[in-house]
Amino acid sequence: MELDDRALPLTRGQLDIWLAHEAGHSGPEWQLGLFARVEGAIDRNALQRAICQVVREAEPVRAAIFEEDGQVFQRTIDYPDIELAFYDLSSARRPVQEARDTAASIQRTPMPFTGPLFKFALFQTWDDEFYVFACGHHIVIDGIGIALVGNRLATVYSALVSGAPIPPTFFGSLQDLIRCELDYEASDDYLDDQAYWTKHLPAQDNLAYRSLQYGDERDPHKPSAPIRLDPVVLRRVQELAQAWNIPQSSIITAASALLVHRWCGAGSEVVLDFPVSRRVRPESKRFPGMVAGVVPLVLTVSPGSSVADFCEHVDTRIREALQHQRFPVHTLERKARLNGLAASPGEWAERVSVNFLPAKITLDFGGLEGTGSYANPGIVGGFGLVFSGAGDQLIFGTVGHGEPFSNFEASDLARRFERVLGAMVGGVGGLLSLVDVVDERPAVVPLS
Repeated sequence: MELDDRALPLTRGQLDIWLAHEAGHSGPEWQLGLFARVEGAIDRNALQRAICQVVREAEPVRAAIFEEDGQVFQRTIDYPDIELAFYDLSSARRPVQEARDTAASIQRTPMPFTGPLFKFALFQTWDDEFYVFACGHHIVIDGIGIALVGNRLATVYSALVSGAPIPPTFFGSLQDLIRCELDYEASDDYLDDQAYWTKHLPAQDNLAYRSLQYGDERDPHKPSAPIRLDPVVLRRVQELAQAWNIPQSSIITAASALLVHRWCGAGSEVVLDFPVSRRVRPESKRFPGMVAGVVPLVLTVSPGSSVADFCEHVDTRIREALQHQRFPVHTLERKARLNGLAASPGEWAERVSVNFLPAKITLDFGGLEGTGSYANPGIVGGFGLVFSGAGDQLIFGTVGHGEPFSNFEASDLARRFERVLGAMVGGVGGLLSLVDVVDERPAVVPLS
């Protein structure tokens, strides 16, 4: 592909993904999906037209990546006809499960960087039940971006089936996205963020760049079955979150840190990977593209601290991380690694991530209720604890690989996590040294 005035540079986040692929880390976990159930009959022709319209509008999604003279560029590609794969599973014995399995197979099929880096499919499971599936490569879209595309798709479809005018698009262009990133890198905010992270990098032992080991023969990219956590324990978490004036997620993260520290902590420090949206500026919330990142959550586990103090410490670190979330912290860690503070260059980070996702994404397809969920939590190169929902309806799941965690069944990890959480909220005045991972097994209920 020859260079022209439509050739654009990759953002730093995109370039990192491209470099990971070049280094051999090119698995299907880079491909994100949105899987939405629609209660009612979908008009296939209208959905096809809506997809073509939305993809035309979502310029970052239409990017293709190419290399010329040792440099990597991207350009948008026009796709006048976009395939909508259709699967009639209404006569299958387990139509919904077959739809999920087929969507997972689509998501695992590699997408060439030359494009297209997106796919769409429609599944009919009953006369009045359909599933819409959208999939995109992480180099062109992130979780929020694919949710924006899903919402816009439902809006355009609704207008088409009703005969109403299509509302104007609010999407930002690919050039706008790149300009937003370049402006940040030239700003005082970038320097402030850089100063913060330079002072708050993990200790040398926790840079933890080493090759991951598979615990068994299970598919490491397949998320575990979701497990509902004990609502009684979660209601106590809610009460304490309100009393301490911190989000429930901070207490959940604190419990995750204690669980991870049991096996992976180096001294008093434990480090979690913390996915962030990086969508701080108002204009960044309009980009159906790749903006997201990951920052390290560096926590100190002091046995003499109280549970309340530790939760407050975790909440403070989360707030600071979010305040400085736009900075590419991995560049500082990579520099430390190249300076000999960690393992050899090119190896992949082995840290446990903690990710919070919405339980569902509500969509309106022309008056038909749609409920979407992420088909892939986007954990790449490690093991992740994934929480979805809110309040006393919190769901626990796992994804990825890396010992020792992938050696456990998700239900076993859920039991251990529940026990840690229960010990924390059951004795808030107690010391962290009294909170441990034990083998007693409170009830956990796998979801159907």
